[in-house]
Amino acid sequence: MIKIKKIFNKKVIILLGIILLIVLCFFIIKDKKIEISGNVGAQIQINPLSNEQIKIVGQTILSSEFIKDLPNNGAIALQFYDFVDGQRVWQSGFLIGKEGFLSEGTPDIILIMHSKYISQLDGTNLCDVVKSAQANNDMWMETEENEAKLLLRYSGMLKYRDCFGF
Repeated sequence: MIKIKKIFNKKVIILLGIILLIVLCFFIIKDKKIEISGNVGAQIQINPLSNEQIKIVGQTILSSEFIKDLPNNGAIALQFYDFVDGQRVWQSGFLIGKEGFLSEGTPDIILIMHSKYISQLDGTNLCDVVKSAQANNDMWMETEENEAKLLLRYSGMLKYRDCFGF
């Protein structure tokens, strides 16, 4: 009888410890901000770019040579971010296709760039700005696609690999 009580007491203590850990984790996690990482389906607050920033990016992208070399069925997302109080804050982005900006679709590649580089864009120096952002680790690329598949699909853009770093 005493042995059964000891086993029962150990199980109760372990169970209470697990419940306490779960409750503690809940309170820690609920105060954390959700950060974007691929297409996870979570709701994320996105701060919009200013009208001036949108105009600058739009003019630069639409006047770039690389847009005509995008594949017909390809899409690239250009996503911006900034830092507020030491936390990354996502800003507006653009979905780019062969015909210009797309209103919907799934990107093959996501280019992520710090928004501080927007003011440096003037429609003619996209490559210089991209190189500068990459050199400062303020820009990177994400994809879930197979590299071989991307190479085949985006082979017309290989001439820009020095510019975009892929």
